[in-house]
Amino acid sequence: MENENTNKVIPAWRYVIKVMIYHVVTYIICGMIFSHLFNYKELFEYGIMKYYMRPADSVLSMVGPIFQIIRGLLFGAVLLILREKILTEKNSFLKLYALMVILGIYNTPGPAPGSIEGIIYSQVPWKFIICGSPEILMQTLWLSYLVSGIDKKNASRKMLLPVGIKRALISSAICVAGYSVTGIIMSLMLKVEVSSSTNASSYIILGVTALICFVLTLLYIHKQQINNPAYKLMYYSALYILCAVCPFVINTITDSPLKTPLSLIICVLPVIGVALYIEKSVKALGLNEN
Repeated sequence: MENENTNKVIPAWRYVIKVMIYHVVTYIICGMIFSHLFNYKELFEYGIMKYYMRPADSVLSMVGPIFQIIRGLLFGAVLLILREKILTEKNSFLKLYALMVILGIYNTPGPAPGSIEGIIYSQVPWKFIICGSPEILMQTLWLSYLVSGIDKKNASRKMLLPVGIKRALISSAICVAGYSVTGIIMSLMLKVEVSSSTNASSYIILGVTALICFVLTLLYIHKQQINNPAYKLMYYSALYILCAVCPFVINTITDSPLKTPLSLIICVLPVIGVALYIEKSVKALGLNEN
């Protein structure tokens, strides 16, 4: 990827890692949103789908996002083939999206649900296809947009968002993804069904968390004394309070099935994820100097 301060293209292994991260983050966020909107627990048990899909609250379904790391790495490895030919051209994200939709969704070799072959040869109910398609189409669109921007030259690329806002948005996405992973981990540890620990208020809290993380990160990036240890401590302490302390207090007050002191340790994961990303970005932008 073109660094904002250099003209060097990132190595292939870093390119693959970036694609993997973008895939995992978009997969988790879109999955959370659409599984709530279309009630995947009920959808997976609709008609013959109960013999095809694992229950939404099964162990494998809950740890599914972890296996997206493998899928993301495979995406990155394959996209290396298109890296120089397609992904640096104008409107490259639309071209990549077209490839994903046509080859990966509608024109699969096997009878996958929602594909042309699936419609012809399978008995998957139309309700499942209609309710399951929005997540797939949105996630691949978002992924295509993020991936197509990795190798764009800074001199010829028109930034749709200021650099600070872009990084604050990505940090918020990492925070939300980490928040979701910690919820899955605690559900497995406490043997709690995800459906019983997730409701409308959970999504409101998640949205507020993402918004606060965005504001905190934006302020952190634009602060000039960013290498000040005291300032770093304040920023990451605030993130820890946001991602771990506040959920623990809320779960305790509401008598949530996920209330456990262990959350104060497990919920440090989103903070670590944001730290790994944002500190690297700060150095790339040259903001770590007085």
